[in-house]
Amino acid sequence: MLTILLGLIACNSLTQSRPTVTPTNVVVSLPLAIAPAQTATPTPITVSLPLVSAAETTPTSPAPQSLPSLPYRIVAAYPHDARAWTQGLIVAGPGRLYEGTGDYANSSLREVDLVTGEVLRSVSLGDPALYGEGIAQVGDRIVQLTWQNGRGFIYDAATFERTGTFTYPTPPATMPREGWGLTYDGTHLIMSDGTATLYFIDPEQTVATGQLTIVRTVTVTIDDQPRDRLNELEYIDGLIFANVWYSDQIVLINPTDGRVVGVLDMSGLLSPQERATADVLNGIAYDPASRQIFVTGKYWPRLFAITLDQQFYLPLISKSDGQ
Repeated sequence: MLTILLGLIACNSLTQSRPTVTPTNVVVSLPLAIAPAQTATPTPITVSLPLVSAAETTPTSPAPQSLPSLPYRIVAAYPHDARAWTQGLIVAGPGRLYEGTGDYANSSLREVDLVTGEVLRSVSLGDPALYGEGIAQVGDRIVQLTWQNGRGFIYDAATFERTGTFTYPTPPATMPREGWGLTYDGTHLIMSDGTATLYFIDPEQTVATGQLTIVRTVTVTIDDQPRDRLNELEYIDGLIFANVWYSDQIVLINPTDGRVVGVLDMSGLLSPQERATADVLNGIAYDPASRQIFVTGKYWPRLFAITLDQQFYLPLISKSDGQ
């Protein structure tokens, strides 16, 4: 085991006016195999690792004692475009990902080769005033949010042709404050806006009316306290996995009542050298065929494939299904 002194510096170098934090030094103990810096060879770094657990890593924001910090294995690391301000991530098919990127004048929807990190195709949002956010796939369509522009876009997944737009609701209607993360549970789109609220959206009505059609909302809580700053989302096995802005944690949320039922601590994935130029953890995609979860971050040079230990994970799914 190699002990790495990791200075996590919450970087807010872009124009997004989101919360800042005071940097703290964190000591992380991880297997030596996962810490090598990225090389120029565009091939995956496949590693065989023991479980990463709370005993081996020190979270940036410790989870409450009532929440299990779930162990996981890192099974591979792949190159990732270090210029990408990652906002959304989806598995597009074998060896391919869809990625939504943000930043004014640089926002895009792109298809990426998983193994090499190469951008296979990309379409810009067009207007430099638009700030791209989360993405989700509904059938043969991809839906993309914007941050503070109050608009969303619909694309044909096969061609990336823009086929529609929609607007966010306006007061006094129930409305998201901003567009942040987005996922799809097979029935509803689920959207975050940086608060503790998740919005469940009817995708067909949204397409038909041109306005985000909100069916219901849920407040996400930990020990009955709101858990805000929810960012990128991914729906996996009946739970919502959510990045927490300015945190190395992914929280697992029961979509019925909003309770956080578990936490994944992602601290220590990058080396100190990589951390110096990278920003926050953001980006979750799930491949049900391999049961691998892909995670990355804004300006991260690498993307990681992880698997969860089923001994700890399956009971959480069972409890969620039973409610």
